[in-house]
Amino acid sequence: MDQLPTPHNNFFHFALSHIPSARSLIESQLDAKALRALRLDTLRVETGSFVDPDLREKYSDLLFSVELADSTEGADEQISGDESRRANVYFLFEHKSQSDSATVLQLLSYIVRIWEKRRREALPLTPVIPLVIYHGEIGWTAARKLADLIEGPEALVPYQASFEFSLLDLNRVPDDEIDGDPILRSSLRLLKYSRSNDLILHLHEILEVFGRFAASGQLQDWITAIGVYVMAVNKNIDDQQYKQTVASVFPTQFEPGSLADRLLIRGREEGREKGREEGMEKGKLAGTIQTLQGLLGDAVSTDAELLDMDVAQLKARVDLLQQRLRDRP
Repeated sequence: MDQLPTPHNNFFHFALSHIPSARSLIESQLDAKALRALRLDTLRVETGSFVDPDLREKYSDLLFSVELADSTEGADEQISGDESRRANVYFLFEHKSQSDSATVLQLLSYIVRIWEKRRREALPLTPVIPLVIYHGEIGWTAARKLADLIEGPEALVPYQASFEFSLLDLNRVPDDEIDGDPILRSSLRLLKYSRSNDLILHLHEILEVFGRFAASGQLQDWITAIGVYVMAVNKNIDDQQYKQTVASVFPTQFEPGSLADRLLIRGREEGREKGREEGMEKGKLAGTIQTLQGLLGDAVSTDAELLDMDVAQLKARVDLLQQRLRDRP
């Protein structure tokens, strides 16, 4: 599992990188007419072909490509060796654990980067469909439309560029209304309750679903990924509680010294080390922000306010303050 900026991002990337879950998410969010336009059996993950390393440091996105249902056989045969030409539509999944007003610009800039790369390669522009999966502790409150971020006379609104992203706000969706196949529903449910005191009430059922529906040979990976995620983000569940829950669901598969036990121990150690590194980086960034705010004469943010942000948000704040400092007369 690739290490991304936060444990939420890591689990999101792990869960949605599975093609059946990604396909199920698309099927649950698009209407029937849109789905008929796609050949979802061609869905695949784009493994960095449109993502520069500096962009990957900031974003936790997942990019998928899929062919259109009306692609001609002749055209497919002609370009069978060129993966980028066969990508008729892109789906961009972005994860958010906090309501973030920068999301509109973040997604728009990412989409432009995809299109710019295609233009450099003399390829036609293709649709890019963004979807934000949000599981904050309160409902999403930030802008979803570019127009909501732009200040100006209402008379000019019809002449402005427009952009809006789709949002799946898990905070506002009852559990029994979360759509998708069982693995997707349980993954989204885990994200929804990840920081809640009630997670322990849901965890047994979530693990049972993975036990029934996880693909052959993948169950141990799911047990490890879920365990690392839960222990990294939930203050009420430790490794022993998680192991006891797993043992109650899989009594014959989770024994001391078993593969699952060794994977969990290794994953827990990796998660803790990642957490320590992330905490040190957040502390340094928070201190830089407070120093820059003092130099600019701004109100200085409290430690609690800054440390509640993730690393990407803190870096963005540092970049903004540094630019303001450079622009001062």
